[in-house]
Amino acid sequence: MSIKTLRKRIALVAVSALAAGTFSVVSAPAANAVVTGVAVADAGVFGTSTACVAGTPTAAATARYHANGAKQAFTITGTPAATESLTITGPAIWTDSFKTGDRLSSAFTISSSGKVLTMAATAGGVTAVMTFNGVGAVAVAGSYTGPYANANYYFVAVASCDNGVSVGDSYAQLRDDTDTSPTTNVNESGGSTVGYTAAGQKSYLALALNDAYGEDVDTTLLALTATTTGGCSINWDATAASGTTTAVDTGAGNQNENLVILGDNTPRSCTVTVTLGTTTVATKTVLFTGDAATLAIVPSSTSSYWTHNNTGAGLAGTANVDAIAYVTKDSAGNVINTGGTPSLSDGTGSQQQSTVTAGSYASTTQRTYGLATLDVSVGSATASLGAGTYRLKLTRASDGVSIYSAVTTANNSSASYYTYEVAWDKATYNVGDIMTMSVSLKDSGGRLAPDNTEVGANIVIVVNGATEAAPEASTDKTTNGVKKYYFSAGTTAAAYGYSALLPANGSGQGVVTGTYTIKDPNSGTSNADVLKSIVALIASINKQIQALQKLILKR
Repeated sequence: MSIKTLRKRIALVAVSALAAGTFSVVSAPAANAVVTGVAVADAGVFGTSTACVAGTPTAAATARYHANGAKQAFTITGTPAATESLTITGPAIWTDSFKTGDRLSSAFTISSSGKVLTMAATAGGVTAVMTFNGVGAVAVAGSYTGPYANANYYFVAVASCDNGVSVGDSYAQLRDDTDTSPTTNVNESGGSTVGYTAAGQKSYLALALNDAYGEDVDTTLLALTATTTGGCSINWDATAASGTTTAVDTGAGNQNENLVILGDNTPRSCTVTVTLGTTTVATKTVLFTGDAATLAIVPSSTSSYWTHNNTGAGLAGTANVDAIAYVTKDSAGNVINTGGTPSLSDGTGSQQQSTVTAGSYASTTQRTYGLATLDVSVGSATASLGAGTYRLKLTRASDGVSIYSAVTTANNSSASYYTYEVAWDKATYNVGDIMTMSVSLKDSGGRLAPDNTEVGANIVIVVNGATEAAPEASTDKTTNGVKKYYFSAGTTAAAYGYSALLPANGSGQGVVTGTYTIKDPNSGTSNADVLKSIVALIASINKQIQALQKLILKR
């Protein structure tokens, strides 16, 4: 655990077990809150050493850090009572005292253990000196009966004030700007993946190098050396337009730095390693992507049935929202932001008058979502109904060449449905099977209804002998002209009836009814099968009786 981390925890673990490296706390009386007669001196006062971390030693959470062997002075003002004392717990002892620049042994008494400093009534203006003689937490507690209240002071003695870099207390972050004060190691998305840009591809590696105390590391005598692999170039000058595969930064003040990483608008993954002296302080990988090489429509997320005479408003739940989903990739197969919205091209049949606008996921966020979407507009009452084909077209920025998706079929259908059909995925189910009912909506020309046509607000479904997985809801809408409902077949084998009514249709079509069968696979026959066999047996017996009657009549 670094000293910086330990410092944050001191306030939470201040207990009496000094052997475990924690503070022993002496509580101040409630009536005496602040001591004005004792103060922790700054460095240089009667031999006080410069601290590793100055801290605010009146609070355990912000203790002052000193190296083993260092000295810390306390100035005592006023005229204390003879019974006043300062007691040390932890690896430190009282070693000396001064008054107005001269040693004055009569002003204080140090116990044989060196832990307790007792001040005489004449000790006003005394400076007492504490010396750290080990490693661990140190607390100084005041005990007063005079005019000054009790107080506690907190320190941590460490082996040395080594100002070397501590990777665990430093930060390295890929960014899309030239900021040099990162407070996290989490990369910005614009710094870890850089798309094609005519201005040139740049990522920035921001560094904040700290020692184990969270302070800026001393880099005066050390060099920052950065190397890169993967075909990129680097430069410690953040405004540079070119670089090399190895860049060296020397001199004071480079504990906060910014390395520019340069791509060349071709797909490549570049790893950058930075060392301070012999210590590796950062290793980061940047993905540089190229310009668009392929454009593909994603069928699973693309509508095949569009609403005739609809402008594609782009509101959630309305027809034509995100009707076309597409993905653009560079020559290495990386998903990229296109930087522009594709258009419909080469339309045939009903698709000659369709247009598109950006949908929920714009081309500029395509890499984030894995795809981009388009809202389709068939916004003219004179536009054709029925099927047609189209493909997407995108003109790339690097060379002005257009790339195309594959040819895709789409249908324009009337906004209101005219008839509906109901069908099961099977005629016979085993006990417990999942049953799928498909409700197909069609316009007056027999074309399947546009995607996102509402079904659930109007339809009423009754299926005997089965349990519906979820009831019909107003949010139920068609996909490719169909809405599917799911049921679980019951436990009793038999023939059952079902009905479905969608009253809000243009044709005035009534309820659809029918039957389906459930079988028990363990018995091999259903009640319907048994009934059918009985009917067949009766028919056979009747035939035999009729034949026998004919024989009798002949005789």
